[in-house]
Amino acid sequence: METTANNICTQLGDLIKTTLAPSVKGDYIYLDLPYHSNIGDILIWLGTEEFLKNLPGKCLGRHSKETFNFRPLPKDVTIFLHGGGNFGDIWRQHQEFRLQVIQRYPENHIIVLPQTIHYDSDVVFAQDVKTMNMHRHLTICVRDTHSAELLKEQNFTGYLLTLPDMAFCINTKELMADMTETSQKSLLLLRDDKEMKEPQLANKYLSYSLSDWPQMQESGVLASQFILTHKKEEADTFFIHKFFPKLIKEGVEFASSYKDICSTRLHVVILRLLLGLPVKMIDNSYGKNLNFYNTWLKDSELTSIPNEEELKAIYMTFFLHKKEEAQKKEYETEKEKELHEIENHYLGIIHIQEEKIQQLQQEADWESSKHKKYKKLFNVAAIAISVLVFLLLLTLILQ
Repeated sequence: METTANNICTQLGDLIKTTLAPSVKGDYIYLDLPYHSNIGDILIWLGTEEFLKNLPGKCLGRHSKETFNFRPLPKDVTIFLHGGGNFGDIWRQHQEFRLQVIQRYPENHIIVLPQTIHYDSDVVFAQDVKTMNMHRHLTICVRDTHSAELLKEQNFTGYLLTLPDMAFCINTKELMADMTETSQKSLLLLRDDKEMKEPQLANKYLSYSLSDWPQMQESGVLASQFILTHKKEEADTFFIHKFFPKLIKEGVEFASSYKDICSTRLHVVILRLLLGLPVKMIDNSYGKNLNFYNTWLKDSELTSIPNEEELKAIYMTFFLHKKEEAQKKEYETEKEKELHEIENHYLGIIHIQEEKIQQLQQEADWESSKHKKYKKLFNVAAIAISVLVFLLLLTLILQ
């Protein structure tokens, strides 16, 4: 295999097409689309669309696990399930949906697009394999040889293929059209979720910026809210035609803006490779990245694994960054506490003033009441005197 980025990407994409396409004859449906802000999953979606558009059949629908209505499908319809790294018990909601599809459509050919397999629980793994083995037309594609071995050890009896990530089917020329000017800055892009690898305390990468995909924080809330507040058909249209293209463009601009990137996110590595840019891959918490690298990328000139000293420096940078974040959070907490105390102090003063005002108001009301009472008595007396004077005058006149 040639080692230039363009040739590797082309060859990996062609391997998927030549291996998988011949098994799909008729119409198909594409399920478990990633209606969230993880650009890695959206790159997989884009590559899958490139693959699907060359199939002879017609696409009968594209849906996420939230928008798919289980309905009868003709037996000759192939069901594609989105690829990625959520096959197992870490991101369980996607696996549960996958198993539900497998159980609900026993007569359809189901193809799980290239996935990484990982289970913390052997019991859950065995139960999942037992469920999958009941399906007679199931194909599982895995992204590395280690995942294939795991399924074999659990006696998976379906059809098993080892294929690269679907993102390698992306048209690289279209991606490169969104590239931005590369700065001299370097970036450590480290995932900050369930797959984050706990750093070891260990110095060189201190000049690197450090973050996760910024788009995940910025767009994640929007994605969640849209699903909750719109009809399923509206969500499908929004994500496929507006949300996904926007995030792909932003991801390419972001990934191409750095001179160097070291990352624990597999698709930052794949995206840099698709763009013809150098990148260093750091493993995730359970070996996903390293297994993928050893299966497909170890001969690439642009992709490398940091050595031990570099990893120490990376982890030290990570540690210092987290320490700075913790100190900043502590400082902000102290400031909030001080502001809260000041607020309570002035609220207390306001409360005392309000009580004084209320007391003065009560006194004023009492004085006013007293004044009204005396005024009423005065008026009565005045009337009485007037009557007496009138009677006296009347008596004098009559005499």
